[in-house]
Amino acid sequence: MNVLAIGAHGDDLEAFCGGTLARYAQNGDKVFMCVVTDGRGRPAGNPDEIAAIRKAEAASSAAVIGAEAIWMAVPDGGLWFDEPTRHLFIEVIRETKPDVIITHPPDDYHPDHKTTSRLVMDAAQIARTANYPSRFAPHREIVPVVFMDAERGIDFIPQEYVDISGVWEQKLTMLAQHRSQFMPGAYDPNFVMPPREHNPFFRYVDVMSGFRGLSANVMYAEGFRFWLAANRIVTRRVLP
Repeated sequence: MNVLAIGAHGDDLEAFCGGTLARYAQNGDKVFMCVVTDGRGRPAGNPDEIAAIRKAEAASSAAVIGAEAIWMAVPDGGLWFDEPTRHLFIEVIRETKPDVIITHPPDDYHPDHKTTSRLVMDAAQIARTANYPSRFAPHREIVPVVFMDAERGIDFIPQEYVDISGVWEQKLTMLAQHRSQFMPGAYDPNFVMPPREHNPFFRYVDVMSGFRGLSANVMYAEGFRFWLAANRIVTRRVLP
């Protein structure tokens, strides 16, 4: 099975569905981790240098589980719903031919998250269109679109859960690749990662995944909802 996960920023996929992607990879599925924006928004510093660092971090994270990294390089904070940007999404979907797509919920907090979600939904449909101009053939399969958790889980009630207890260390290792996000100056190659117990990033996912795990009667879990629309509903389970 081909799994396409599309996150607005580097570290979004790791935080909200990293364990699930690790489960897919563990099962032998082909995983694509697509980051839409170039990450130049943070930390402080030269934007071009930061973007290059964020790209390298995303590739390093994907490598932890043997996933293929896709870097769209849309300017961070400059993601708009327009035809040229939608075309990028259509091309990624047609090229990777996913059996399932995971992305942000449409009502998440950040404009880049919300726009990514809308672009995914529209692109998934246009990717099926026979005469759309593209480098790739139409992807005519019925492809479920799955929404990963919202920021801090706010106003997000999962429909399904994935037990990630057995891949918890992989999820943390993926997150740890995003060194530049841990604190100001963390992109310095000499930066020493703080212990997990003093790291707010790790505490964040521990609380989030622990709470979803509590709901699902396991140690750690990730929660998901589905886009209920024509050409998106299947009777088989698509989550691992």
